[in-house]
Amino acid sequence: MLCGFGHGLVSMDLVLAGGIVLLMLLRRRRAATAAPPCAPVELPSGVETPSGGPAAEHPGGDSSLARGVRAIRQTDPGFDPSRFVGYAGTVFRDTQRAWMTRNIGPLRERVTSQMYGELQAQCDRLRNTGQANRVERIEIMAEITEAWQESGRDYVTAYIGGSLVDYTVDEVSDSLVAGSRTSPREVEEFWTFTRPAGLNFWMLSAIQTS
Repeated sequence: MLCGFGHGLVSMDLVLAGGIVLLMLLRRRRAATAAPPCAPVELPSGVETPSGGPAAEHPGGDSSLARGVRAIRQTDPGFDPSRFVGYAGTVFRDTQRAWMTRNIGPLRERVTSQMYGELQAQCDRLRNTGQANRVERIEIMAEITEAWQESGRDYVTAYIGGSLVDYTVDEVSDSLVAGSRTSPREVEEFWTFTRPAGLNFWMLSAIQTS
């Protein structure tokens, strides 16, 4: 699995794939504001929503999240946070599938060029060791924690939390190298997506562990 997954096979350069400046900005924003996240609604199969009632379609109040959503809607009036968490959950699952097959090609249009290069390098390293990573029983929830515009670009960060089974095997013998085939481990990550402001396609730009 990605970003701290893979039991030591994946280096921290993937966590920083979106760029050090972006992640420093994320940390400053989280330290400065404690904006309540926009709760998600129905997600694709295998992605759970947090408990606590139906999701609000639009963040209310004047939190940094609400201000960020309003800024994004200046160039994309139809932007819907509750739909975006469904997209984030789908990208999470598709990324795990690409990682297991060591085929990053299907993600080319959904990740930035820098992230794509980092993912491909990590897969190459895993292949060169003669090992394969397995991710099963994915049970996650997703919610938006941040949204903003900067330098002509939109940014949205989604918190991904839950559990999954994550282990590494020898490619030839299928013997266990690391992790557990049966015991789930926790997932707590922030996935940041970006695009040129307006009606453009969202691309994964950074993964940050909690």
